[in-house]
Order: sequence, then C-alpha cells, then structure tokens
Amino acid sequence: LQISQFFRARWARQELLPAVPPMAPGFGKAPLSKCLCLISAGASIFAGLANRPDLCGLDLHHTFSQLQLWRLVTCHLVFSTPSGIFFGIMLLYTFREFERRFKTPKFGVAILVIITLSTIMQICLLALNVTKAVAPGPFAIIFGLFPFFFSEIPPTAKGGLFFIPMSDKLFTYAFGLQVMFSKYPSSCWPSLCGLLAGMLYRSQLLPFSKISLPDSVKQFCARNCNCFNSSGRRRRRRGGYHQLPAADPSMPQQLFGPPPTIPLVQPDPTRVQTLVGMGFDEDQARSALSRTQNNVEAAVGLLGANAGW
Repeated sequence: LQISQFFRARWARQELLPAVPPMAPGFGKAPLSKCLCLISAGASIFAGLANRPDLCGLDLHHTFSQLQLWRLVTCHLVFSTPSGIFFGIMLLYTFREFERRFKTPKFGVAILVIITLSTIMQICLLALNVTKAVAPGPFAIIFGLFPFFFSEIPPTAKGGLFFIPMSDKLFTYAFGLQVMFSKYPSSCWPSLCGLLAGMLYRSQLLPFSKISLPDSVKQFCARNCNCFNSSGRRRRRRGGYHQLPAADPSMPQQLFGPPPTIPLVQPDPTRVQTLVGMGFDEDQARSALSRTQNNVEAAVGLLGANAGW
C-alpha cells in the first residue's frame, strides 16, 4: 500500500509540475534575453576564431584617443575565454526569468542602467591606474542581476554538507564565481563593478525606477523585433502568419482530451506570508498557492508570469 501511494504521489506531482513551471524552458516572453545570449555567443566565437578579442576590450587610449568607440559596446558583449562563454551564456539564460517578471521594457532599462554605471566605474578604475586592463564580456549584465537573484528567487531545495547549509542556488553562485575568475584578475573588476551597479539599482537609492524607454523606441521594437507584444503565438503557414490565442501558463498543456483540472488545496498561512514578504498581494498569493498545491516556487512563477513585477 505504501509503494502504491508513493507512486501515486509521484505521478500526481509529475502531472502538476508542468502546469505552472517556475522557470519555463526556452525564451518565451524574454526576447531581450534571447538577443543577448545569441549576440554574446556569436560575437565571442567570431572574435575567438579571428584571434582578435583584444579589439573588444575597454581601453582608455584606444577607445578615446583613437576614437575606437565601438569598444564601449563590445566590452559588454564579447567573452575572451571559452569558460566565460560557456558559463556566462548559461547564467544569461538562467536570468531570463527576470525579464518575464519585470517585463521587457523595464528589464531593458535595468540592463542599460547597469551597463552605464558599470562602464563609468571601469573607466574610473583605468583612469586611476587601479588596474591596467579589464576583460571584455557581459560581466556587468550577469553580476548586475545577481542581487535580484539573491533577493527575489527563493531556494527550492535545502540541505547540508558537513553541517554547512546548502541550497539549489549554490550551483548558480558557483557558475558566477567561475565566470568572475575566468580571466583573473582582469575579469574580476568588471564583475565587481556590475555587482555594485546592480546593488545600486536594486536599493532604489537613486531614482532609476522612474527611467523609461522613449515611446519611439518601444514602437520600433514592437514593430520590428516583436519585443513588447504579448498578444499570443504565431504559426507560419504557406509564407504567412496567423495569430493563435496566447497560452495560459497557469494551465497544463495537452494535445487531446478534455482540459485537465487541478485540485485546489487550502493555502498554507506560513507560505502565504512568505509570498507577501516578497511583495505579492495576499489574495493573489492565496490563489496562487491554492492552484500550485502550496508550491512556493511554482506560485512565484505563476504570479510573475501573470502579473509581472
């Protein structure tokens, strides 16, 4: 009987988990993250094959004296080491969840602010001779999002090793350390600058939250890149597209048969307070926990996908 109950519970959990995935696979509702990953990976591989990653780094003499202003952009996109490419792209892919929560316009503003602050800090470090070189790569973007990862993403599994508390977030931090030390010591400086820029943006000490993209930029991106459109998916048919209704992320997807139903449960008051402490509305938190079988991470994913942060 216990074996039967175990497999029934395991089967029920597998049926419910796809219904509200906390981090849905792919780049759905995260077009900017997709562009960052593709551009960074492609530009890094191209620079490596051409053996000219030195043309992408931030350098005061070449950037300003010789007017190689493209370095202000490439220094935040092109990795110069294979380990940086591998682990950096994995982290950018992981942090796409923040674009879904913030929505693309706000996420784009956050990236621009973090890049701008980090660039100013790196120029000051070079001008003051604190370091002679800073490694190129999206270190500022990656480490600028780590404060959000630390404060907004709750651990889903906790454990310990030799009385040392650990969680599933430890692997993401380990990947971050690998990226930071991928080209020691020059890769540490942009990483620290990005981390400090992300903390400044997250702390709201400065009025960065009031910054928004111009309407002309939003209209251009919506028209050409489909960045700000969320009206549904498209399917190509004989050279054209027709609109499909947007899929509800709170319902499990299936091919045949009647729509499945998810049994509602009584929300756990402790977990409700956990979501309220993260900034969600109490009624919405109760509804999300009820629909996700009191799964905190799934409820966070559902609230972020439906309401946005």
